[in-house]
Amino acid sequence: KKASDAGTNVKGDSDNSTRGIPTGQVMTKQNMEDIVKFCHKNSLVILADEVYQKNIYREKPFISFKKVVYGMPAPYNEVELISFHSTSKGVVGECGLRGGYMELDNIDSFVSEQILKLRSISLCSNTVGQVMTELMVNPPKAGVNSPEVVAKHQKEYDIVFGGLKKRSVLLADKLNSIPGLKTNNIEGALYAYPSIFLPERAIKAAKEKGLAPDAMYCVEALEECGLVLVPGSGCGQKEGTYHFRITNLILDTEEFDQALEAFKRFNAKFFAKYSQ
Repeated sequence: KKASDAGTNVKGDSDNSTRGIPTGQVMTKQNMEDIVKFCHKNSLVILADEVYQKNIYREKPFISFKKVVYGMPAPYNEVELISFHSTSKGVVGECGLRGGYMELDNIDSFVSEQILKLRSISLCSNTVGQVMTELMVNPPKAGVNSPEVVAKHQKEYDIVFGGLKKRSVLLADKLNSIPGLKTNNIEGALYAYPSIFLPERAIKAAKEKGLAPDAMYCVEALEECGLVLVPGSGCGQKEGTYHFRITNLILDTEEFDQALEAFKRFNAKFFAKYSQ
C-alpha cells in the first residue's frame, strides 16, 4: 500500500516459504493462504523463493506455494505464481556451482512464451550446474543406483543437515544468553535475526557518524572480532528497532562456538562503552 500510495505500479510479491531471509522462520499454511488472498485482491504475481525447503529443523512441514494455491477454491487457485529453486542454498549449498529452475503456474501463455524465448537466447547454466540441479531434484535412489552410491549420498546429506540443525540450536541459545540481544528459535534456513536493544548513547553516536545504529554495531563487531553481520537496517525493519542477521554456516561446530564466544566478549565491551 505504501508503494502504491507513492505512485509505484506494484506487479509482484516476493515470498520465501521458509522466511529464511532474514529471520529463519517457517511460514504456516494460514500465512501462505493470506498472502495468496492478498495477491489476488491486489492483482499481484507471487514470486516464491523456495530454496530453503530442505532446511527445516523443527516440526513444521515445508509447504510449497503451488500446493497452497491449487488447494484453495476459485478464484484464489488462479493466482499467478512463479516458483524458484536452486543448488546454491538448501542442503546442497553449492554456491559456486550455479544451477536451478523456475516454474510458471497460472501465467498467461503469451508471457510464458516470451520468458521461454528470452531464456532460449541466453547462455544456459554450465554443465556442472546442470548436473547439480539434476542431483538436487533426482538424488540417488535404491533400486536405481548402486547401494554404495545411495549410502554415500545419504551419509553426506545427514552430516550436512545434522550440522546445520545442531548449529541452529547452538546459535539461538548462545544469542539469547547475551545481554542486549533476543532472537526467536531458528526454524529453518541458515540465519538468525536477533533484536539488539542498543543504549541511547550508541544510537546517538551512530547518527553522528551518519550510520544506522545497527550498522555501526555490525562494523564494530567486524573490527573487534572479525565476525561479518548484516545490519537489519539493510533488510527493512520497524522504526525504532534494530537487528542483525548472522548465519550458522561455519562448518566446524567447535570453531563456530569459539566465534560466538568472541562475539559475546565484543558485545559486552560495546555495551560497556556506550552505557557509561
